Amino acid sequence: MKNLKRMTMILYNSYDKNKWHEAHKRAIARAASICYAFECNLAIMNFPCKREDITSIETTIGSSGKYLNELIEKNRFMIVDKYQPQFGVPIITTSKPEPKKAISPKEVAQSLLKKSCGIYVGLGRHGLPKNILKSGELHLDITEKGISLETCTAISAIPSTIYTHSKYL
Repeated sequence: MKNLKRMTMILYNSYDKNKWHEAHKRAIARAASICYAFECNLAIMNFPCKREDITSIETTIGSSGKYLNELIEKNRFMIVDKYQPQFGVPIITTSKPEPKKAISPKEVAQSLLKKSCGIYVGLGRHGLPKNILKSGELHLDITEKGISLETCTAISAIPSTIYTHSKYL
């Protein structure tokens, strides 16, 4: 596989901004395993937690948190309150991309040859808020068919699909 720039999955919490829930912990643990497997960074945004909360997550997911700890040790896990320049191009995941902003998974993989990208995934039934939707330069429908995916399914599909496309560049 060619030398790609880094892809960062950004889990955006629109679930509950005030209370640290088990759902938050499980989503982070699930995403960490996927990100580790498919060479992706993981960032969380708008979460009601601190670094200590993350390092103390106990779960049966991802070999009891092994992959989350691996990302943390390799400085590939971040807690952020806004989009960071090092993420590169901001990409919104949506089943209804704006035609002018639409990008395919293959095109994302191709762009990773030149620049990094940060891919937003909304956590919670409300999805991504309007201000985040507007901030994305590009919109990615991972299914390319307008099919809305449940959050955990999207967390798995996005890095794995882009990683697979990148292997054949």
